[in-house]
Amino acid sequence: MYRKKFMFFVVFVLLLTGCTKITNNLDDVVNAILVDSKIKTNTVSTGYELYIPTGVNQVIDREYNQKFKIKDRYVYLYVDTISYHYKNTLNYKSNNDYNYYYKELSFNNKTGYIGINKVDDDLYFCEIIYNYSKVEFYSNLDHLPVILANALIMQKSIKYNDNLIKMELESNISDGRELKYELDSPKDSESTFSDYLQEYVPDEQPEVELPDEING
Repeated sequence: MYRKKFMFFVVFVLLLTGCTKITNNLDDVVNAILVDSKIKTNTVSTGYELYIPTGVNQVIDREYNQKFKIKDRYVYLYVDTISYHYKNTLNYKSNNDYNYYYKELSFNNKTGYIGINKVDDDLYFCEIIYNYSKVEFYSNLDHLPVILANALIMQKSIKYNDNLIKMELESNISDGRELKYELDSPKDSESTFSDYLQEYVPDEQPEVELPDEING
């Protein structure tokens, strides 16, 4: 029921404001998600759980790296349980780093931002840093509000399991293993989490093949 109501709201906003005011639409959608308190969880992963909305297909779950498909676009989620555990401060990018859309997020002690660059005709690259997690995806303009909405719902819904995270950290330390987390994401010159999580993410990302819709 919540999902149906939310999608109705998104459609209503788009029809009311028109496509020519797409950035205003994004503001309305983001604000509606942040203030909503009804988002639950329905999926468990390592050290956290989250809500995956209806219509979002989970393609890969590699503990802290997850890959989804929304509207025939791949969406990449990285959950940073280490920064959550140590309550690391996020180094923000500014609106000058994005040529299309930028919005800082702050609600119930969860902070972050959304940044979107237009990279080609009707092709946009979006980053969402929120609740000690990061989402990246490409989208055309028509699908941008819906994909962003679903991604932000998942990030907002993330609930961390403090005990499991602590046990995992202690296990890695006692075994003498080096903690490394790699963001499996679209290959993009600005698509690196090491800007914010330099202690935990390698300087170079692994080679990742772009989704078919990006390769053309």
